[in-house]
Amino acid sequence: METYGLSAKQLRAWRSFHKIRSQLLPHMAKRIYRNTGLTPAEYFLMVTLLESPNGPLHSSEIAEQLDWEKSRISHQAKRMESRGLVSRFTCETDARSCVIEITPSGRKYMKQALPMQFQDVKHCFADLLTQAHLDALIEISQIVSKHLAEEHSADEPTKALAVLK
Repeated sequence: METYGLSAKQLRAWRSFHKIRSQLLPHMAKRIYRNTGLTPAEYFLMVTLLESPNGPLHSSEIAEQLDWEKSRISHQAKRMESRGLVSRFTCETDARSCVIEITPSGRKYMKQALPMQFQDVKHCFADLLTQAHLDALIEISQIVSKHLAEEHSADEPTKALAVLK
């Protein structure tokens, strides 16, 4: 098979990365959904809200942090509002957009989901790696992220989290 300039080791590394990503994320998502009823999109949107030091976030801030289209945030937040997970408010400075806030009900779901997520991260990822592995992975992630930001920032958004739909 033609590898178009990739060495055997580079191709093996890429396939290894893709394999763990395609196994680990669905495993974790299924566990959270099975135990809480939260979809991955709901979970990650609420994590973004919980991590905000200033509380509610503008929909465009959430879109940027999750690498989602603004329309996706709008539709997702509307569905989540109907489930009582978030509240949406018209933005005072831009009536075309909204500010999103997690509700007490959403916090209750996250209180159940977060420990499961962290347990899975520990059991299926962190506990398997040495400090050297973790340092290398952090460095690799920073190198690739920096390259994408500097060399491909004008490209169509990557939609890196599209798997979470």
